[in-house]
Amino acid sequence: MPRVVTVRGTGAQMTWTLLAANGRPLATSAHLFAGAEELAAALRELHADRRELRFGLMQPPSGRAWHWTAYLPARRSDSQQRQAVARSARGYLRMDQCRRGAEGFTAALELVNIAWPTGT
Repeated sequence: MPRVVTVRGTGAQMTWTLLAANGRPLATSAHLFAGAEELAAALRELHADRRELRFGLMQPPSGRAWHWTAYLPARRSDSQQRQAVARSARGYLRMDQCRRGAEGFTAALELVNIAWPTGT
């Protein structure tokens, strides 16, 4: 079963990582959070809106690895900006592998219990 692990950064800042059932990192949060409550709220929103996720695949000009970023639609009606919520935890050699990685993230979100992330 996939699981979410929270990671404490400097001070009160926190981030999350989604692990596959075998323990391999699938995704990381796109942002740092001010504390546990903010992180938990963001995870609940991500899980609730997981079917609205859109993905951007990119390969930096200076690198070979492909990476994906997951976006949720803008929450304010006056904004067209999408909100980045997650990034691939690793790079992929080919675009099709990257796309499958994003699909794996989406599938894992369907299975994970996001309500109670565990700390590390």
